[in-house]
Amino acid sequence: MAADLALLELAQSGSIAARVYSWKGPWVSLGKFQHPEVDLIGEIKHVVRPTGGKAVVHGHDATIGLAAPLAILDCTQRDVKKAYRAISAPIVSALRQCGLEAALAEETQYVGSGVRTADCFAFNSPNDIVDTRTGRKVCGCALMLTQTALLLQASVPCGNPLVDPRGILREASDYVGPDWEVSRLPRELEDALRYNFSHV
Repeated sequence: MAADLALLELAQSGSIAARVYSWKGPWVSLGKFQHPEVDLIGEIKHVVRPTGGKAVVHGHDATIGLAAPLAILDCTQRDVKKAYRAISAPIVSALRQCGLEAALAEETQYVGSGVRTADCFAFNSPNDIVDTRTGRKVCGCALMLTQTALLLQASVPCGNPLVDPRGILREASDYVGPDWEVSRLPRELEDALRYNFSHV
């Protein structure tokens, strides 16, 4: 989480900064308003994110930290919806290039589907990225805004979880990530950021 916050510091200085990373073994990241004693039901290493959102089981996913100055996105701190759309666009583009039929949930019939629980992947909020064919969430996103910049943290599952989420999270989904070309994600995200923010 400290490395993602370092991206935010770069964004506050005027740069777009991103990283794609993985986890050693199974972990859970909790949204900043969640509490392990409430939302976790099993023993697992966990960390609290600086962003909001719900709990994510890691270890079988590609995780993205992405930060940008609000001025580059033509947003203010109050433009949360607009900021989400602007910063999600390059992620959607990159995932499509990696073989996922990705779109923002609000652009599909699947927005608002699922059940609201402690598990990020149990419900499709408008800002989440879903498979346009199945409606399953392919990327959960959470945001943090400061006066001058934003940080987005995202998780894209790849195959089977390393642990059963139903033994870790209260009312967890049984989601298994699709097959996609995860090795291409860093390059495709870099290209998508350059294309979406070519004026930078």
